[in-house]
Amino acid sequence: MTAKHTPPASRVISCQRIFPATPAPAGTPKVTRLSIVDSTVVRFTPCAAIWLYEPSEASQNGALLLDNLELSLRRTLDSYPHFAGQVRWVTKDETRPGDAKPRHLGRPIVSYGTDDDPGVGLVLAEYDRNLDNVVPTSEERSTTRKVWVATDFPQDELLPGCDLAFESGMARFEGLPALAAQVTRFRCGGFAVGVKATHCLADAACLLQFVHSWAERSRLLFGEGQTTTTTTLQSQGGRSSRPEPLFDPELLDRHAGLAGETEPDAARVAQARSLPMHRHDWWATDAPGYPAWAAASTSLTKPGDDELRGLRLSPSTHPPWPTWDASAPVEHVQIWFGADEVARMKAAAQAQASLPGGPAQQQQQQQQKQPAPPISRLDALLAQLWILINRARRVGNTEEPVYMDITLGLRSRVDPPLPDGFLGSPILLGYVERPGSEICSDATTIGAVALSIREMMSLFTPGAVASYLYDAAQEISPQRLWQAFLGERHTIVTSWTRTGAYEVDFLGSGLRPRYVQGKMPRMDGILQVMDLGEGNGDFDVSLCLEREATGRLLADEILRAYER
Repeated sequence: MTAKHTPPASRVISCQRIFPATPAPAGTPKVTRLSIVDSTVVRFTPCAAIWLYEPSEASQNGALLLDNLELSLRRTLDSYPHFAGQVRWVTKDETRPGDAKPRHLGRPIVSYGTDDDPGVGLVLAEYDRNLDNVVPTSEERSTTRKVWVATDFPQDELLPGCDLAFESGMARFEGLPALAAQVTRFRCGGFAVGVKATHCLADAACLLQFVHSWAERSRLLFGEGQTTTTTTLQSQGGRSSRPEPLFDPELLDRHAGLAGETEPDAARVAQARSLPMHRHDWWATDAPGYPAWAAASTSLTKPGDDELRGLRLSPSTHPPWPTWDASAPVEHVQIWFGADEVARMKAAAQAQASLPGGPAQQQQQQQQKQPAPPISRLDALLAQLWILINRARRVGNTEEPVYMDITLGLRSRVDPPLPDGFLGSPILLGYVERPGSEICSDATTIGAVALSIREMMSLFTPGAVASYLYDAAQEISPQRLWQAFLGERHTIVTSWTRTGAYEVDFLGSGLRPRYVQGKMPRMDGILQVMDLGEGNGDFDVSLCLEREATGRLLADEILRAYER
């Protein structure tokens, strides 16, 4: 008997490479080396998101919709020309005279403004379903479907299928774009915009800045016609509300304070390594459970064996490979928390953080009669979720530590701060640690955990971050150390709050997206938090967790402990 195959719902109409609307002047190519921190995230999956919109009058004219989005994207690239360039590795010949750290291994570079630029991928597609068959409405999400199992959400079909530089391996970059977008029309007249970027060029804040800039130019076309140019943003009250984009990776590197010493500054190195950051070694082939694919993925930016024997590597730990079953089925759920619910969560956490006992900072504050530091809404929510995740994983019978690995942005964590429009991927991951038995204990409150999160974040002062940059610059290869992990003992957290993800409007009609999916790899232990925009207060949480643990988490009575 012949098996029946369900045909794919999506159909690609066209694929092309596009370039800035204003060509670069002849003979003015640019080559920019990415920052120390950008280099550490090369192996991260692309930073990507999808915006889905209800049908509207403006979206019904499919040809106009696609034409305006393409033209506005070209004009947006005038302000982001490096996104159309070639990301590649620095060669030994390109090390700069006088560079305090002239290493080239594992350092990415982007060249742009030439006829050989790969451009930006643009895919136009159709999806043979109505939007209602793909994602619940906003009303449903906030009422009857606060928990939505999104494992079958077609995120890969709504994002461009073309490979990006470094996406499918650090050796694959030649001729590949660093950024790609896809516009998909649904049968009902709704549409989706999906964008993905090579992670060393864009973190979530950078990606959202770019998408907001694109949407701003798109609104001008829909509101003022095809004769509108980007100069309209500077006239007739159309001034951009977005920060001016600044692509200057060296601005962050300067905070490292490299001086070309023959030996590293021991005090600065010690400060950097005292921070709560994992130093899992990708090169440790002797680690228990080391997978074969890991060796293949590291060889490009690893010195040869003869050279390696003569090098002194920085301290590291074995990645806990046995605690991550990469073959285990993973469920993806979206969990909606209302503003009132989160407010009660925060109030409880703040009150509990002032009680006797708890983490070291809490005890010290009580001894000095200091009030507990303010707990944010996000602190409280993450504390509640981490407790739930560990209960669902059933780690309460172990004294072994479990970790929450939290992504921290560095734009405001250096002195002076980087401009709001600073482009790149200036992030690191710090961790909060607890024994499994403690985090699962009924005696552990969200206040104590939230205070630990706040305490961890407070350690990353401008001085500490500068020391981290200094130490990272000494590494033989920036890709050797992994600051996080996956599996039953780790939860990786990324926050897209305050990025305005739900405020992206391409048509100028004021229509908010029905749903925004910040694409995360569907692996065990990925947690993403997104807010619903200014004046709303709701949170939409994306969680990828091993399937059976997901079922236990959703059935846990404390999931809605703060709902009324």
